[in-house]
Amino acid sequence: MKFIKFCASSAALLLLCSCNSNDVSLAFNTQNVPAQRFTLEANLNVFAPQDSMSVTPESMETHLKARSTLTQTVAFDNGSARFEMKIDTVDYKSDKRSVEEFRYIEKYLSTQHFQFKMASDGAISDPSVEDMALQPGSEELNLMKLFMKVQPVLPGSPVKQGDVWERPVEIPSNGRTTTVYKSFSLDDVYLHDGVQMAKIGMNVKYKEIPDSTSDVRMESDGFIVGSGHILFDITHGVITSGSLELSGHLNVHDIVASRVLPNMHVVQKIKLRGEIEQAQ
Repeated sequence: MKFIKFCASSAALLLLCSCNSNDVSLAFNTQNVPAQRFTLEANLNVFAPQDSMSVTPESMETHLKARSTLTQTVAFDNGSARFEMKIDTVDYKSDKRSVEEFRYIEKYLSTQHFQFKMASDGAISDPSVEDMALQPGSEELNLMKLFMKVQPVLPGSPVKQGDVWERPVEIPSNGRTTTVYKSFSLDDVYLHDGVQMAKIGMNVKYKEIPDSTSDVRMESDGFIVGSGHILFDITHGVITSGSLELSGHLNVHDIVASRVLPNMHVVQKIKLRGEIEQAQ
């Protein structure tokens, strides 16, 4: 009888260990981080409402592609670190701007760099942008805000496939702060070329607050909502790729044209790809 009880206890312990082995710890590498190269793409499409009586409905379309290099500048004892992101190249197009404006914006953005502090869960604090006062207007040009929209915040404890967690994110911009409510799910964990990967689902919602310094001011009618996913390299503690599609309705005030476009349907698609810079 004692032998049977021992076997039953051992089986229960083995089952418990097996369940616990499915847990994974997700954390960003914030210590001795090699340089990373990112490609950030953002497409913004703004359409007139479907019931518009205009023969030629108002619309706006922009495309932004920026390549950057992220380097760690200092590591702190609490497990966080400070990073610097330098913009290497920019390609920008908009059907509401001239070619001369394209070139000016590309030249300006390609000289930008950001600094921010990041914890091991990916939470970003104290972001700063050099020469923010020279920002050439418009929401779709705020590279730091685009990056923070798609940046995941990881759970503070081990999780298993199917687990969900929620984290609000504060994104500062030109003296105001946007609170983005994010929820995440661990959708899959797998091996790829010997690297442990995690697929993380992401849902977001927030209200767009107009930027008084921009020449195109957007204010949301209700929440902007979106969904996407992140591929996270668990082995190296870095993002491999991410995507996020957002939609909602905005009242758009074009300061340059002195016009207000009400109830515009907005679709924004953001893609992020990252790779670790290999040592020479």
